[in-house]
Amino acid sequence: MTTLVLRAAGTMAGSLIGGPVGGMIGGAIGAVAGYAVDSTLFAARSKSALPKRATLEQLTSNEGAPIPRLYGRSRMGGELIWATRFEEQLTLTKQKKKGAKGGAGSSQKVKTYQYFANVAIGLCEGPVAGIRRIWADSKEIDLTTLNYRFYPGDEAQGPDPLIAAKEYPNPVPAYRGLAYLVFERFPISNFGNRMPQITVEVIRPLNGVHEKARGVCLIPGAGEFAYDTIAIARQGAPGVTSSENRHVLTHATDFLASLDNLSAVCPNVRSISLVISWFGDDLRAGRASVAPRVDNATKTTKPEQWSCAGLTRETARLVSFDRGKPIYGGTPSDASIVRAIREMRARGFSVILNPFLMMDIAAGNTLENPYNGQSGQPPLPWRGRITGEIAPGRAGSVDGTVAAATEIARFFGNVRSDEFSIGPDRVAHRSPDWRYRHFILHYAHLAKVAGGVDAFLIGSELIGLTRLRGAAGEFPAVSALMALAKDVRAILGAATKIGYAADWTEYGAYWPSAGELRFPLDPLWASPDIDFIGIDCYWPITDWRGPDDADAQEARSPYDLAYLERRTRDGEGFAWYYPDDAARAEGRRIPIEDGLGKPWINRPKDIRNWWLNPHIERRGGVETTRTSWVPQSKPFWFTEIGCPAVDCGGNAPNLFPDPRSSENGRPPFSQGLRDDLMMIRMLEGAFAFWDNVNNNPVSSIYGGAMVDTSRTCIWAWDARPYPAFPAMGSVWGDASNYMTGHWLNGRFESVALDRFVQHVFATAGMDLPRPAMDGLVDGFLIEGLGTPREALDGLCDLAGYDLVASSGQLRFLAGHEAPVVHLTADDLVPDSEGKILAIRRAQDSDLPREVKLTFSDTDNLYRSASVSSRRLEGQTQRKALSETGLVL
Repeated sequence: MTTLVLRAAGTMAGSLIGGPVGGMIGGAIGAVAGYAVDSTLFAARSKSALPKRATLEQLTSNEGAPIPRLYGRSRMGGELIWATRFEEQLTLTKQKKKGAKGGAGSSQKVKTYQYFANVAIGLCEGPVAGIRRIWADSKEIDLTTLNYRFYPGDEAQGPDPLIAAKEYPNPVPAYRGLAYLVFERFPISNFGNRMPQITVEVIRPLNGVHEKARGVCLIPGAGEFAYDTIAIARQGAPGVTSSENRHVLTHATDFLASLDNLSAVCPNVRSISLVISWFGDDLRAGRASVAPRVDNATKTTKPEQWSCAGLTRETARLVSFDRGKPIYGGTPSDASIVRAIREMRARGFSVILNPFLMMDIAAGNTLENPYNGQSGQPPLPWRGRITGEIAPGRAGSVDGTVAAATEIARFFGNVRSDEFSIGPDRVAHRSPDWRYRHFILHYAHLAKVAGGVDAFLIGSELIGLTRLRGAAGEFPAVSALMALAKDVRAILGAATKIGYAADWTEYGAYWPSAGELRFPLDPLWASPDIDFIGIDCYWPITDWRGPDDADAQEARSPYDLAYLERRTRDGEGFAWYYPDDAARAEGRRIPIEDGLGKPWINRPKDIRNWWLNPHIERRGGVETTRTSWVPQSKPFWFTEIGCPAVDCGGNAPNLFPDPRSSENGRPPFSQGLRDDLMMIRMLEGAFAFWDNVNNNPVSSIYGGAMVDTSRTCIWAWDARPYPAFPAMGSVWGDASNYMTGHWLNGRFESVALDRFVQHVFATAGMDLPRPAMDGLVDGFLIEGLGTPREALDGLCDLAGYDLVASSGQLRFLAGHEAPVVHLTADDLVPDSEGKILAIRRAQDSDLPREVKLTFSDTDNLYRSASVSSRRLEGQTQRKALSETGLVL
């Protein structure tokens, strides 16, 4: 079964997601919910002799038919714009006749006819980003079995070679400005020897962010063949196979489908951070192992078996299970990573290899918790929680002792670079030591086997380790990372950029005790083997709570682009902070200071001043030692940046949904409702801010910008293509997290309402400023002719906007922007009972946006009421009216 993207001429198709309510609409009708793939993945098609006849039915060509205009994504039919006669193929086979009483007889020739169609089908106005799926008579067809070509409808496309060959010597059109498909020798035998009705899912994003994106983080990181370019099948019962990494009918593997979709939707993405996971098993650094794992100990796969770091399926550890199912996918096979790197580089992508430590600590464990000494560590925690045997803040903490250095040395291990054995597509260690150095050096060697990568991360977000001090006040984990960077440099050479991705709270200043200021990572940033300062950038952008809070006085809505752009540097983390949850709940903002006139030290958002100034540590509140950091010496890379698709997501972009993890959470004041627009707008604001910074550069030692925005990688694009992921929840255990998670797939194809309105008017030759409108549309198809207003009326009604023309200008009014009607008692006529006012409940669309009433009662007492149909609902509205003295 396949559920389609909804489509309507001149009206919304999919969901309007302009906030929490829109999120519910999107969850109900906007998502493409079905992408089931049956046994046709592996089943062979049967052939049979068919009668010698063929017809061209259903697919028609209507002269003068308007060309549809698509925004977002939609499934649509098309117009036949070119075709040839059907091609007939005759096959002769010999078939033996049975003789009398079953004996052998003579043979006879059997004729079998097959028919093929050559057709071109016009779809819609171009240019479009691409197509995803094709259906023939409502059945999705396997595109890997067809010879077809797609033209996006740009002004540079040339004539199709088949059309040109068939029509030679006559000239043929290139159909510029029209998106169309050409099928060459389309087999019609399975469709009653007729050309079936073709429908196509077409994609044309219009939200701004999809074009601004320059890089993405490619996940899931775990999945034994998730990144493979060759199809891997799992052998089940005799004669039964199932796919490991192909769940679509568009490409040979999920990974290839996802890369094509990424290129179509985000045409300017050039950097891909390939996330690959090994698993840690303890938050106590000295006891943790770091190793690859598998999700099944016994399965058989063809044409390749899983292998990583010299381990086979039989010798590797299993990931943890929950209710009989693996919590994670297994570590990607080494050979698949080599093929993935080569594929991405062949496509022109800059590859950043991102070895990523996941913590596989299951619920119900009995491991001692280093933070409270109790039995049981939190399930599936963040790697930043790894610390000493006794965490800082507890009595007997290893922080500041020899034990800290000893435990960190155990965590990193003693593996040397020259101890690895290298194969054509595999790397192994001669004497495995399942610790952190083994993990990083393994992938450095594997990257070299693959032909090299453009950049390599030696780690990310290890704040619990990088802030542990040794007995002399040094930071042993930082020294260990510096040694790793040097070893990776020796393996990959000067052409590969090497860095560390620090958490946004980790890269800069640290106050281990009152009056003591340190910069733990400065020696790493100053290392000649480190080329950039990586930041996983999830600092808070908004502090949105409701219509009466402080942020609401600053912006018209949480999606206000100017507000989000400004808050990328301002607000929480720059101007003020909350010392605890109680202060946050009360909105009690504390100004950020440092005591010596350098507040940038305590501002995680103030990377400009961190970058421009020398860093001087303090003892007893007095500046003492300058660190080795050289101002303006290296650029920033935002190795991760993102926002969950949840209401108030900008309040805490680092929080993500995963009920199985102890890190599961939603932003403060969020209701947990899906809100794709929040993700789109926050990223747009961030890109606008940093592009503006780079347009006004300051001098640097290396001659480049402070922030290398070409390396900004958004979290996250999934190698499991949309909509197979998240629709196929039975295949992937994390599919339910997609609803309010950080996934870009499927969301970057949408249309921002303000850009859509602006674009519609632009096509009519009207230069309309970008209106202040909030909304996100999955798909919108205009099939007929008409004015811009006719095209927009239905959508604007649904979104709650009124198009008003006044003083020669067009305005879109909603809620508080709508006209206010002032009435007095003299304007009202009493009814038969002498009452001058009656209040009745009605649906919002029937109410005026705002009504102000002023009247007097028999006691000459004046009361007023202000009722907003947009901002007061249910009991809140009833209470507000009651407080005015009016009776409902």
